[in-house]
Amino acid sequence: MDFPTYQDLFRISRDTMLSGNPLLRREIVERAGTDANALTAAPAAVGDEVVGQLIQVQAGLFLDTSKREKLDRLIYDRYQLPRLGASPARTNVSFTLPQPAVSSFNIPARVKLKSDDGRVYLTTESKSFPAGSAGPISVAVQSMLTGVSQQARANTIRSIQDSIAGAPATLQVTNPLATAGGTSEESDEEYRERGRRFYATSRRGTIKAIERACLDVAGVRSATVFEALEVNGVAARVVQAVIADQFTEQLIDATVFPPVYQTQSAALAAAIQAELVETRAGGIGVSILMANVRLLSVTLALRFRAGSDIDAAATQARVEIVNYTNSLPPGAVWSRADANARLSRVPGLVVEGDGAEIFSPPGDVEPSVLEVLRTSLGMVVIGNEIDRVVTTGSFSA
Repeated sequence: MDFPTYQDLFRISRDTMLSGNPLLRREIVERAGTDANALTAAPAAVGDEVVGQLIQVQAGLFLDTSKREKLDRLIYDRYQLPRLGASPARTNVSFTLPQPAVSSFNIPARVKLKSDDGRVYLTTESKSFPAGSAGPISVAVQSMLTGVSQQARANTIRSIQDSIAGAPATLQVTNPLATAGGTSEESDEEYRERGRRFYATSRRGTIKAIERACLDVAGVRSATVFEALEVNGVAARVVQAVIADQFTEQLIDATVFPPVYQTQSAALAAAIQAELVETRAGGIGVSILMANVRLLSVTLALRFRAGSDIDAAATQARVEIVNYTNSLPPGAVWSRADANARLSRVPGLVVEGDGAEIFSPPGDVEPSVLEVLRTSLGMVVIGNEIDRVVTTGSFSA
């Protein structure tokens, strides 16, 4: 039911006044400036204010319509999920000297550093610079402020703002890797979506629950979880979570090989591991890989030796392709030759070595430096002529 508007309330007030006083005429009540009009409009205006308050209260009771503070109260009251705040950008800087240090000195926590564009960063740990060393000494830092604007490209944090006791005046600093993890406060729509998925992901240890726990870490944009498989297709009690943050793509140095995408986000990976302690199943390890996922479908055309267990060989062949694909690092090429070599391990398969066992993709697959190729058992199928071979019970010697 729609809430009444001011016009609706005015009409009700007018009709009530006219019904109670037959000497009044409608045109007098509706004429602006008359006493009758003012007496009619006043309760309508008060009622309109009350309706406005009721609309706000009503909107705050539902996930799709509540906003800001009301949305915070609603989701926290229902699911105990606070809104994710803005997070600082993090990386590691390297302190160096042009000549070895005569005596050791300490680089304390909370030393101010500045980037070329004026952003301020603080060291978050204390490190000793030993005598006789010229560095580099790696020290973790994070931005003083939070948000997306605090990201810094590689080799742009180069100014030491605070004096360091005992340090030579020639002490230099830079960040070999870009920052990662800096993000703005969670938006209403992002927060709503997290609330909507609460019950579906509240079970611990499931794939979806692990993905949700990763997404609950500030700065994570996407999370896709894959299981390692035994030769028979059973989960091998190892899980890999492929994570991408919101802004590392803009800051990565793609001129080096291999790409340093996962290395520069080590702090973010550590935060994810800490979050997963309450979610992953006991004894199940979760490795974190920083990359964007590109899913790959594979079609196999297999032949089997006479007397072999076709079902077991077909399952193991699919598992070999899954494990090979899911072991590739970011930017690595999916090679038909390498995939074919993995198939040669499977007992009972006829593998010629010319790649004929892989019907699709027809050639090598090369991702971008920011992508990692991944697949699953459901995406590795046995097609082409294998269906006819298996269903007819024919074998190749």
